[in-house]
Parts: sequence; C-alpha cells; structure tokens
Amino acid sequence: MQTHLGHHGTVMRPLPRPEPFDPLRKGLYTGDELMQGYTPSNPEASLDRRIARHFIAAGGRNPPSAAEAIAQRLHDFGIDRALTAWLEGNGGIAPKVVGVMGSHSTPRDDPQYALVAELGWRLARAGFLVATGGGPGLMEAANLGAYLSKQLDRGALDRALTILKQAPAFESDHARYIEATRRVLADLPNGATSLGVPTWVYPDEPVNLFSSHIAKYFSNSMREEGLIAIGNHGVVIASDTPGTVREVFQAAEQNSYWVGDRRSPMVLLGLQGSS
Repeated sequence: MQTHLGHHGTVMRPLPRPEPFDPLRKGLYTGDELMQGYTPSNPEASLDRRIARHFIAAGGRNPPSAAEAIAQRLHDFGIDRALTAWLEGNGGIAPKVVGVMGSHSTPRDDPQYALVAELGWRLARAGFLVATGGGPGLMEAANLGAYLSKQLDRGALDRALTILKQAPAFESDHARYIEATRRVLADLPNGATSLGVPTWVYPDEPVNLFSSHIAKYFSNSMREEGLIAIGNHGVVIASDTPGTVREVFQAAEQNSYWVGDRRSPMVLLGLQGSS
C-alpha cells in the first residue's frame, strides 16, 4: 500500500503498532491467549483487559486518531478473514453453524441458563457448530453446553452447572467467577469446539472461556452483522432483552433479502409474555 501511494505522489508513514494488539492479526483468538497475564490479584493484567483499556483510552467507538482507526480496522479485517477461512473449512468440510443469541446478564443460577446450556449440548452432539456473541450469561451457557458435548449424558453438564452456580454473576465477584470457570475446565478437560464473537465495545465483559475459537472485534456493527450471517443452519433467540430483540429483526431482514446462499430458520426459545 505504501509503494502504491508513493507512486501517486502521496507519502504514507509506516503504520505504528499500537500495543497491546497487533493490527496485522492473522488468526482467531483463544481464551488462554486473551487471559495471558491474568492473576486473581491482578486481573487487569490480562491481554483482554489491556486491549480493552487501550480501546477506551484511544476514544472507544470513534477514535480521533486516524492511525488508531486504521489499526483497528486492519485488526478486524484480519479477524474477519481468519473467521471466514475457518468457517469455510480451511479447504475441508465447512461446519454447520447455529447461532445462539441471548442476554449477557442472565446469571448462572437462572433456569434459562441451564436450558440454553442443554440446548448447546444437544446442538453440538447433533453435529452443529454453536456460535454465540462470546459474552457471559446465555452466550456462555450455549458455549458451555457445546464444550461438554463429547460427554454422552447430561451428568457432566449438571456437575458443571453446580460448580458455576457458586459464582453466578461476574459483577458480584470477578475472581470467584473466573475461578469457577477454570474449575470446570480443569475437572472436565478436552472440550469440544464452539465459537464466540465478542467485541471490546463492551469492555467490562469477561472472556468466555468455554468457546474454543474467539473472533473478537473492535467494531460492534461488523461483529453483529457477521454473527447473524454465519448462522447458516439457524438462529436461536433465547431471551427478549433489547439487544436480542434487535437480532430478531436482523435475522429476519437477512432471510428476506437472501443474504448468503440460503435462508436460515429462526427459533424463539423460552420467551414468555412478549408481544
């Protein structure tokens, strides 16, 4: 790009690397990578938290610096390409993706959390790739169920839910919440594959460690549109909170205009009293 612009009389300075993220990102994240540097006594040292602080300090959704804006767009472009390649099977068999949308604020001891966790377990056991918004609440529940889908019965899921109920909400006790997550991962290792698609626009959300692959964006609009679009075998709406209701209309619009090469079924799960 610099050579091309130079030939046309424009001088472009080399793009600085704005620590702590790499604008030339070439792959998806993992939970372990985003948690690098974390300790219970210093949770702000994790890579995820350092990037979140950088994002806020640089202006959040609308960075005034052109260099910062370009760096974020390049990062998201790299994530987009890596996600597309992975979902296309990297030359192999493309996964059958079902998106599960739900509230970030549903605690782990809520019956709806257990319902969505069982849904994720059943979907993954049926051969579908579970994809969520990569946050806590019902998004975590779906990834949890998918993570445990190698288990032949619900016993492992019930054990995991019992552990997680001891730390129901991230806001109440950050360290205890993450410790409960790590206990499940240690007690029930070698989980199955699932996808989380979060964003640093919500900087206070914890890393969803039950998703094996994480496509984390700076741009929420890119992330939301992409999350609906990749659900090529269906979208499950698991709550009636404002953000999730918006996704109902996004999914309906994509089906109406045939975005992609197929229409995807949409299922409303456990909604009561909605109009």
